[in-house]
Amino acid sequence: MKKNLLWMFAAILFCGAMTTVFTSCSKDDDDNNVTPPAPQEENTNPTKFDIELNLIAQPKSLQYFEYDFKYVDANGNAKTVKIDQNTQSASIGSLAHFPIYTNVISALASLVPYADLNNPIIYRVTLKDQPVGKTISYITTCHVKENATITETLQYAMPAVLAIKSTDNSACGAFNILTQKVNPEQWAEYIAKVEGKTILQATNEFEVE
Repeated sequence: MKKNLLWMFAAILFCGAMTTVFTSCSKDDDDNNVTPPAPQEENTNPTKFDIELNLIAQPKSLQYFEYDFKYVDANGNAKTVKIDQNTQSASIGSLAHFPIYTNVISALASLVPYADLNNPIIYRVTLKDQPVGKTISYITTCHVKENATITETLQYAMPAVLAIKSTDNSACGAFNILTQKVNPEQWAEYIAKVEGKTILQATNEFEVE
């Protein structure tokens, strides 16, 4: 009888130990099956960009002409800036990285009538946080200065604009400068032709993308 009780006590202890082992293993399995939180994806599709507008004018041309530069940003905000001999030029800045700018400017500046394009007048404005899918526009209008006249042939470069997306330093359109040659006897006719007219090379509309 005593022997049987010893065997039953031993069996109870063995079962208890097995239960403890099984419980411990079950807990380890639960810990190993925990799913870690998924990493959050970065926003690879920005919805806004900074856009830089650069109006470039030949200093000599400002002896005879003034320009109204009107721009409307992607949020509908409009502003008109007068470009004249009092306009303080910005540095070449990011324009130095654009062959479409440097090649045109250097080619013209190598010619005597356009030599002062080595130091052009640059009016620069940065439009912050422009929403993708919206339109930016700018228009440049020419005005002949009061009492302006010429006594010899005038060769000059009309202003042009290069728009740049600051985020990746890419151009928002082409860049080209139109040159003009006017004789004194053509001056009066030329004034009527350009006064209050739009300068196409300094006028554009594009979508932010």
